[in-house]
Amino acid sequence: MREYVFLLEYDRGVHPVRDAFIDHPEVVATALDISSALDGGWRIERLTGPEHALDAIESAYFNDQCNDCIYPTPACDATFKYQVLEHEPTARTIYRYVTDESYCHAISYLALKTLGNGLVFDAIQRGPYYEWRLLVPTEKDIDAFHKTLRKDLPDGISLEVRRISTPERWLQARRPQHRTDLPYEQREALEMAIRMGYYDYPRKATLEDIATELDLPLTTFRYRLRRAEAWATTTAFGEVQLDAIANNDPISSHLSG
Repeated sequence: MREYVFLLEYDRGVHPVRDAFIDHPEVVATALDISSALDGGWRIERLTGPEHALDAIESAYFNDQCNDCIYPTPACDATFKYQVLEHEPTARTIYRYVTDESYCHAISYLALKTLGNGLVFDAIQRGPYYEWRLLVPTEKDIDAFHKTLRKDLPDGISLEVRRISTPERWLQARRPQHRTDLPYEQREALEMAIRMGYYDYPRKATLEDIATELDLPLTTFRYRLRRAEAWATTTAFGEVQLDAIANNDPISSHLSG
């Protein structure tokens, strides 16, 4: 198997769903599971962000359009159905079901059409960026799929290949990018701390500075940041490694190496 990672970057005005993400860059959407065939398929996505931003993106999702298409095209004849599985103030879990499909200008359809079966998909969206990760059987022609992606790509969408390599610890490697595992308020605290230079040396901002920027009581901000830091540490090392470190178990060095 090989891992093929690529990034689509959108200008405003190319796709209404991408526009909604551009308008609300604080929202992160992660595909929890994707199952696709040439005649249809389904996806479950987890979105986190402030409530008003999630409402706007949810409205864009539920418009009568091909949300999965790289860009809207009348050539796509698929029928799309959407259902909100979980509705929280700062999170949504959305089920997307595609049926009656004979052609769709979507990543999953083009990949299956070009590479055949045996693929595993992963995707994350934020702002103008839409990153895809594919597990592809070694004998498949990734160059052919890359050419298919570039073919007819309209102005306003750029394609960047991030990596083509042998996959390593696929499940562990993909989860750190899934910031939807982190509650939005905690992610906001951590990202603001990074942005304002709290982790720089020397530090450029204090906890008080960042709490003021976020208009939060210091105790609230400190709690959110500590929870986010705990999540980041667990994500970086893995729960098994942390247990090993706590018990002075040499297995941790092998896992991290």
